[in-house]
Amino acid sequence: MPELPEVESIRRKLNQILSERQIRSIEVRRDKSFLAFPTTGEEILNNIVVGVKRRAKILQIVLDGKRDLLIHLKMTGQLIFMDIDGQRAGGGHPSADWVNDLPGKHTRVIFYLTDGSRLFFNDMRVFGWIRSPLKIDVDQEFVNYGPDIDDPNLTVDYLLDAAKRRQIPIKQFIMDNAVLCGVGNIYASESLFATGINPTKSTKEITKKEMTILLKAMQKIIARSTELGGTTFDGKYVGVDGFAGGFQNELKVYGRDGQPCLSCKTKISKIKQGGRGTFYCQSCQQK
Repeated sequence: MPELPEVESIRRKLNQILSERQIRSIEVRRDKSFLAFPTTGEEILNNIVVGVKRRAKILQIVLDGKRDLLIHLKMTGQLIFMDIDGQRAGGGHPSADWVNDLPGKHTRVIFYLTDGSRLFFNDMRVFGWIRSPLKIDVDQEFVNYGPDIDDPNLTVDYLLDAAKRRQIPIKQFIMDNAVLCGVGNIYASESLFATGINPTKSTKEITKKEMTILLKAMQKIIARSTELGGTTFDGKYVGVDGFAGGFQNELKVYGRDGQPCLSCKTKISKIKQGGRGTFYCQSCQQK
């Protein structure tokens, strides 16, 4: 599943490409993929794209009308832009649709633009979705989300206050979207290793000093991964333009169970937390 750095990389590409293009028509091939179409879908026809934003892992295509588009790629979603010459850009989960003729068997929604270009929403497992809320209702879509990890207004005091009410391991805390958005499994393991904090430590036992260091580490790692285009691990994410993310080359613990720690040579351990694999060094992470 694409995480925040991967989705942000897609946003940056599409923001450059889609801005000022106009929607001519929409073809919905799977009703489940475009919620509430055609009632709201008809209202965005002939709208011009103002830009592309992101909140958590949800992309927001801002239009010049009364409604915007919200898109969640979930596990297997793709957004592929194709111009009239067949050049592609975008990103998401790879599949045969990546290089094959489009539309393909996993194409769920097609946006036809007035200049002849198209935007394809492909989704093999049909978990992803597109919505078209009124602009005044967009914020309501995120009412149950905590702030993004890259939000400049995010503070240590906010995290400490939230931690007081939670009796869960710190790794599960920083991955809880109701508390904080954007710290996926890879980045949680890497951030905790960078700070020397044991992922099983109770959240309510985290000191202000530790939370301060952890917040800085999370933001630094997310920024670095975004700069490198995200993480390509076991082929699960790659850009439509053929460029894979580069952060996998900087992983210190994730996916390295049984291998020597790059700092102390102790074998990296793997445990299950909340149904997800957690990777850490028992020697370096004793806080």
